[in-house]
Parts: sequence; C-alpha cells; structure tokens
Amino acid sequence: MTNIVEADLIELLYQDKSGPLTVDTTILEKYLQGCNDIGQSPSFYKHDVPDSIEEALKSWNIPESYLELDIDIYFADKVNTVEEAVRVSDELALFRERGLEPMLRFMIYLVQVMRDNNIVWGVGRGSSVSSFLLFLAGLHQIDSVKYKLDIKEFIR
Repeated sequence: MTNIVEADLIELLYQDKSGPLTVDTTILEKYLQGCNDIGQSPSFYKHDVPDSIEEALKSWNIPESYLELDIDIYFADKVNTVEEAVRVSDELALFRERGLEPMLRFMIYLVQVMRDNNIVWGVGRGSSVSSFLLFLAGLHQIDSVKYKLDIKEFIR
C-alpha cells in the first residue's frame, strides 16, 4: 500500500483547479475517505452550501445599513481622478456580473468593525491587492491604480 499524506489528499481535493467553492462532491468524498484511511482529521469538510448569495446573506450578521448601502455613491465619494473613476466603474461592473455586490458591502462592514475594535489586519495579500475597490474600502493598502495592477488578477 502506498503511504498517503494529507498533502496528497489536498492535492486530490484541488485537482483540475476546482477551487474551494466548486469542489466536485465525489472528489471531496475521496478526500474525506483518504483522511479516514490514514487516521487523520480532515482540514476540509462538506457543508451545505446556500443556493445563492441572497440565501447566504440571510446567515450573515451584518447591520441593515450595510445591506442597503449604495456602493456606487460610497465609492464615487472616494475617487480623486478620472482614471480612478473609470477603474471604479469597470470594477463595479465586474463585481456585479459575478453577483459579488453583497461581498463588497460585507468587506466595507468588516473593515469598519476592525477599525472600531482596533483590530490589526495586513497591508494586503494575494490577488486582492489588484482590486481598487477593496483598496478604497480599506481592506488593503495597495493602490492598484497607482501601481497599474490588473483587476483580472483578482477576478479570475
């Protein structure tokens, strides 16, 4: 019998670049069985996933004022140049195409909670730094317009 380690199981879980939100349930079952076979607790579990963002929002503990926040006005108030305004418009269109407006509202709320409670968070990490909207919301400190970072790095 071949020795299987958790890294092998995680590789199985992510084969075909499925990603954490689109993992085929048969792959996840193989992963969970593999963890069981080697006597190790899994790092990932099967959860019931809501059918839509709207359904998921029902379980988020977020004040109504953030759920109703007009993000067009929120971001328009933060731009200083035509280039920034164009970038905001382009990114908002991409977020809307993917149904991610609720996530933007939640990120705005999350940043406010961290500020209000003096919680320290990083300057930026991974592909999120290529989002100018997340920069304007205060989630990271990397100005993707200034450094000419392509939003496609975040959206893909």
